Amino acid sequence: MSTLDRIDSIDEFWTREFAYYLNEHRHPLNRLTHMFGVPILVVTGVGAVVTTSWKMFVIGWTIGWAVQIAGHRIEGNKPALLKRPISWLMGPLMVLVEVLELVGIHFPFARRARSIVGL
Repeated sequence: MSTLDRIDSIDEFWTREFAYYLNEHRHPLNRLTHMFGVPILVVTGVGAVVTTSWKMFVIGWTIGWAVQIAGHRIEGNKPALLKRPISWLMGPLMVLVEVLELVGIHFPFARRARSIVGL
């Protein structure tokens, strides 16, 4: 059974989504680029809405996407959001999970997902 088949068969939503994220972001440098790129997108996106600054939006999103695309070049695959539209929402949440784990807050679903993906 392939990794994607194992992931598809997961009944628990958060475990399945984190497993999808990890499967598309196996390389540590790719995950690291997302830990910088995703917050840049979120902060500059919200900041641009609050301040109505198109300049902030364009610059922030150009930098945020460039950082993440560099990570996917390292990984050798396309961004997950091109494959699964839910990744627009899940990507930032999964990055948040990884950041929280770095500071010592761990989640059982993330442990299960890593086991399924083999990370």
